[in-house]
Amino acid sequence: MNTEVLLIVVVALALVYTYTNGFQDGSSVTATAISSRAMAPWQAIFWVASAEFLGACFGGSAVANAIQSITSYPENGSMLLVLASGLSAAIGWNFLTRALGLPSSSTHALVGGVLGSVIAEGNGMRYVVMGTPDSLLHPTGFWKVLISLFVSPLLGFLGGYLLFIFMLFLLRNASTRIGKWLNASQILTVTLLAFGHGANDTQKAMGVIVLALNATRSEPLTDIPSYVRIMTGAAMVFGIISLSPAIVRRVGGGIFKIQSLHALVAQMSSAAIVAYGSATGGPVSASQIISSSVVGAGAAQRKKGVHWKVVTDMLLAWTFTIPGAALFAALLHRCFFQWLKYAFSI
Repeated sequence: MNTEVLLIVVVALALVYTYTNGFQDGSSVTATAISSRAMAPWQAIFWVASAEFLGACFGGSAVANAIQSITSYPENGSMLLVLASGLSAAIGWNFLTRALGLPSSSTHALVGGVLGSVIAEGNGMRYVVMGTPDSLLHPTGFWKVLISLFVSPLLGFLGGYLLFIFMLFLLRNASTRIGKWLNASQILTVTLLAFGHGANDTQKAMGVIVLALNATRSEPLTDIPSYVRIMTGAAMVFGIISLSPAIVRRVGGGIFKIQSLHALVAQMSSAAIVAYGSATGGPVSASQIISSSVVGAGAAQRKKGVHWKVVTDMLLAWTFTIPGAALFAALLHRCFFQWLKYAFSI
């Protein structure tokens, strides 16, 4: 098995991962608009898929650079096997959580998968670039990924809570006719959220693909090729078309019985946080941010109306995703991909 074949396998796995990201996190992006009846499912899919593709094409490279920076593994043929095991674990995790209807984090799954395979290959942490948590605004290496992933849901909850209270104050004298304007506004907010998600989440796969390409090149790439952006954007679109109704129901109604204002607030809060993450290179989880924003908006109106058991289940899924995917990737790498390495002298 030569490196060219392995490269094709890794790129294909990265695209399949992006597809699973589309039905996992993309379902969360559409959930509030569908559940508040601002859009029919086909309308939400159209707007979200279009904006996600544009986000992939024009969303920059900061997040991709952050993903590449978490490992110092030498860029050679063995790197392709490390990436293959990490991607396989992330894909398996996403299919599992889709079957369970849990809005788990595709980003957590990918980070856990890559981390587990790198640790298995290096027999420890020597190829993991921890970086420094110098401050919440300028962390580096793996610390940057961890801080982005775990701080952003807290910001989502706080943003949803405060913004809902602010919107209630602004609309305190509004009539019931305001509902149609709130629904119409969701076209803009969902589109902005989808663009930010497309910019952030597709770059994670792009970062992996660039690592794979550099493992087969004498001169490393300094930017993401246009064809890589188009391929990952298309894979994300196909994933969004394969919407997961169970995740839509869980985010849109399982957490809190959302109405138009809750949906609009959750979208505004989420869009701002995801856009900031994309601009600064913070790989955030859209599903976590959206879900926590819904919890914040619901708690701001009526804490007893929030289904805290569902929230607890989601927190458990988020908590176990990185270690679970890491363990899965380490086992895959030890039991199968390292065998390939020695069998084919890679």
